[in-house]
Formats: sequence, structure tokens, C-alpha cells
Amino acid sequence: MKRKCLAIGIILLFIGMNIIPSTAQNNEKPSIPTSNGKWLYVGGDGPGNYTRIQDAIDNASDGDTVFVYSGMYNERLWILNVISLFGESRNTTIITCPSSNGSLIYLYADGITITGFTLVSKTNSYRYIDRIISNQNDHIENITISKNILYTTSTDSINLRDCSYSTISDNIFYLNVSVGIYMQISSNCTITNNLFNGNPDGAHGIYFYRCRDTLISNNSFNSNEGGLAMTWSESNTISKNYFFSNQNAISLDSSWYNDIIANRIENIRGTWGYFHIGIELTDDSSRNIIEKNFISHCRFGVFLSRAWDTMISMNTFMNNIVHARFFSDNILPSNHWDQNYWGRPRVLPKPIFGVKSIYNIYPGFFEFDWHPAQEPYDIPGMS
Repeated sequence: MKRKCLAIGIILLFIGMNIIPSTAQNNEKPSIPTSNGKWLYVGGDGPGNYTRIQDAIDNASDGDTVFVYSGMYNERLWILNVISLFGESRNTTIITCPSSNGSLIYLYADGITITGFTLVSKTNSYRYIDRIISNQNDHIENITISKNILYTTSTDSINLRDCSYSTISDNIFYLNVSVGIYMQISSNCTITNNLFNGNPDGAHGIYFYRCRDTLISNNSFNSNEGGLAMTWSESNTISKNYFFSNQNAISLDSSWYNDIIANRIENIRGTWGYFHIGIELTDDSSRNIIEKNFISHCRFGVFLSRAWDTMISMNTFMNNIVHARFFSDNILPSNHWDQNYWGRPRVLPKPIFGVKSIYNIYPGFFEFDWHPAQEPYDIPGMS
């Protein structure tokens, strides 16, 4: 028995002696996706490691990976090739900008990946940059920005124009008077599993301008002036997001064919302000779907202003001052309400009060949910 225990102890000691040296090597590659190209290292104490990130980027070719060890790097980056830029740890691999104006990171190529950094917009007590990450080409594709922490003050965290087939996921945004993700004239992107911690006096989580066919899912928006806003945007899906204590959770302006499905909105604050709207559609927004959302503690749960042909169905309204209101220019009903839960079981149809502007006269009108639900809905897919 003693011999057996001794043999097992020798085997474990041998395994430990082989594991410890391999994990202690400073140039050991992290457990991240493999690359067919070469690896270039920044920081650390390995032979041939670069001191500056930009020097490694300049010496990288398409398909290469630049790996940055933990540390503070004060430099502005220009990425011209299809490379992967990885930080050792997003909590300890920090990039700040050495001067004001411009962007911290410029993207000039398709297929760039940025993962594992803390990116800071503020350069010192009074100087700020314009953006953290932005693209400079007319069109850019297949960008991946994931697992970063972005601190912004009076700037956009991520500003992408004419961007498609790109993914922004698993990032944490700390926002002041700023926008987390600002996308213009972009399509077919995915924005998932991000956290937007903001400031109710000016921060916005996501803003879309002329964007389409993009999925926004499983994100959290906390304490922003605006959670998610879209202008002139179409055919996007907003699903399974959580909005807590934002002034306006979801706002669509002049936007069409968007699906707002299975989101949870809880605008809880100490005082009621004029805004505090769960979902707002304005200025000829049309043919949008608002379905299976949970909306509570808002001044207005849903507010439709000159929005038409909207389907509002199977939503749960709880503890709002006003569950729903509308303003319309049409004398006929403009929107469709069906099977919503209105804070309590209802036997009779639920009237939704609104105002209609007809020849500069503003009479009161009603639209109806003819089949109100008898109990709240569960939100599918929400953890």
C-alpha cells in the first residue's frame, strides 16, 4: 500500500513539474482563437517583444495576431491590415490616447478583431478625444469588437459608418455624456451581450442612423438618458434586452419594419419626469412590431406619435402611470392592439386613449385592445 501511494505521489510530482514551467513562461499564447499568420508580442519580457503596440501593428501582415501583455499603453493606433489585436486581460491591458481630438483606434481594413482591452477616452483632466474606435474607409466589413471595457466622457465609444457583417459583443461601456455605439448607414451587424452603464443627464447606449437588418439582443442598458434610439432605420430586430432606469428605453423616429420583441423595461427612478417612456415611436414610423415585452414603472409604457400600422400585441404592462397613449393625424384607427396584459385581468376590451389632429382640431379618440390578456406573460429567452 505504501509503495502504491509512493508511486502515485511521484507521478503527481512529475506532472506538476511539467505544468508549472509551461504556464510560467511569459510568451505563452493565451487560449484565444488560433491564427494562420504569425504572432507578434507587445510588452512582457520575452525576446523580440515590442514596446509600442503601433510598432507591432506596422510589422504585421494580413492574418497575423498582435498580442499585448498587461500594462498601460499611451498611444493612438492605426490598423491598416487584417489582423487580430488581443489584450492579455481587459482589466489590466489599458490603452489611453496621448492627445486630444481624433480617435484612439482607427480601422482601415476589413476583418479586424479587437479583444481584451480597457480603452479610455479621457487623456487628462481637461482634454478629450472624439471617439475610441472608428473606421475611416467608405465601407468596412467583418469587424469584431468583443470583451473590452470602454470608458468614455464626452465622446462616442464606437463610431462605425457604412459598416456591415460585423459583431460587437460582450463589452462593458461606462458612459458619461456620450454614446456607446453610434452606427451610420450600416447593415447586417450583430450587437449582443453588452452592458451600457450610463449617466441620465446625457448618455445614450446605442444610436442608429439609416441602419438596417441588424440584431440587437441580450444587452443591458442601465441609467442612461436614452437606452436605444433609431432614426431612418428599417428591418432591425431588438430582442431580449434589459432596460433599467433609463429616461427613454427604446425610441424609433421615422423608422419602419423593426421588431421590438421580448425586452424587459423597468424605468424605476425616485421621481417621475416628463420622459421616462418605455417604447416611443414618432414621425411616421410605420409597420413596426411591439410584441411580448414587459414594461413597468414608466410615465408612458408605449407612446405613439404619428406612428401608424403598428402591431402591439402580447405585452405585459405593469405599474406605469399611463400604460399607452397615441397621437395621430388619421381619423381612422392607426395601430393594432391585441392580447396585451394591462396591469390586471380585464373582461371588457381595453380602451387606449389618444389625440387626433384633424384640420388643426384636436379631439380625443380611442383605439381598442379587443382581446386583453387575463394574466401577465413570461418573456421567452430572458434570464
